[in-house]
Amino acid sequence: MTLLKKFEPIFLSNMPPVIRDKRLLLDSDKKCSIYYAPFEYMNPSAKIVLVGITPGPTQMVNANNEARRALLAGKNHEITIKQAKDVGGFSGEPMRSNLINQLNHWNVHKWLGLQDSAELFHSSINLLQTTSLLRYPVFVDDKAYRGTPNMLKQTLLKKYLFDYFVSEIKKFNDAVFFTLGPEVKKVIDSLIKEGAIEKDKVITGLTHPSPNCTYRIKYLIGKRNDPVPYKTNPEPYDQGLIRFRERFLLLK
Repeated sequence: MTLLKKFEPIFLSNMPPVIRDKRLLLDSDKKCSIYYAPFEYMNPSAKIVLVGITPGPTQMVNANNEARRALLAGKNHEITIKQAKDVGGFSGEPMRSNLINQLNHWNVHKWLGLQDSAELFHSSINLLQTTSLLRYPVFVDDKAYRGTPNMLKQTLLKKYLFDYFVSEIKKFNDAVFFTLGPEVKKVIDSLIKEGAIEKDKVITGLTHPSPNCTYRIKYLIGKRNDPVPYKTNPEPYDQGLIRFRERFLLLK
C-alpha cells in the first residue's frame, strides 16, 4: 500500500491537514518527528535535480493542500502526487524566487535551452526533479529541521536518507544534482566518498533559497559594491558558478 493510499482518508476528511498534523506522523524518536506529505513523485527524464535538506512547513502545507484538491476532484494517485510535487517543491516566496535568481545568474536556463529558469516550474517542468535529502518533512523539537542533529549520525534520519534519497539517485541516468547550501553539500560529499553518487553528477555552490538567505543571495548575484554581508562566504558560490559554466557552457 502506498503512503498516499494510507493517508488518503485524512486528505479527504472534513478537517484538512495542518502543519505537524499528528494524523500524518510517519515516524519519530526523542527529538525528531517525520510527517507525511506527498513528495514521492519521480521524474526519471529530469535533466536537473535540485536537492534541499527537507521540505519545510510552507512546502508541506502547499503540497498537502494540492493533494487534497486533486483527490477531492477525483484524480488518481499518480496524478495527485505529481501535482502535489509540482506545486509544493521549493514553493513559497521568496524561496522560489531566490532559487530561480541563482539559476539564472549561473545561466542554467541557457544550458537547458530556456529563456528563464522560472520555466522549470511551469512550461518546462519535465526537465526538473525537486527533492530533499530527507524526502518527508522533519521537525526537531517542533521546529523545522535545518541540519542538526547530523542526519549521517542520527539513526532515524540516516534511515530515511538511505531508504529514499540514496535509493532514488540511480533512477536519474542523465540528470545533474545541484546541492542547495552547505548542509546539503556536506551530506552529498559523504555520499560521494561512500560511492552512493558519482562526483561527476554533482554541482555544488548554490546557496539554500531559504528566506533567511535572501540578503546573501541578493549580494551574490548582484554587482557586489557593498561589503560582504554578515556570515556570507562568496567563495563556494563563485567556485560553483565557474565549474558549472566551464563544464556545461564551455565558458572560462
